Amino acid sequence: MGKMNLTDTERAQLLSAARSRTVRAADVRHAKLILMLEDGESRDGIMSALGCDSRFIARWSGRFLNERLAGM
Repeated sequence: MGKMNLTDTERAQLLSAARSRTVRAADVRHAKLILMLEDGESRDGIMSALGCDSRFIARWSGRFLNERLAGM
């Protein structure tokens, strides 16, 4: 999986969500996934850090690529 080509605004919003204590836990996890992909983290590293599987990565990265922040 390659970079997500985030805009500065997208990165700022995802960072805010990833650090939030009031955003739903699932949304925090989705934000962290996209940021990790953008930063070039390996699939195995992401699965270990987020406790997810490859289907989760494929589903949410695909959704982000198709719908950007609106899909999150």
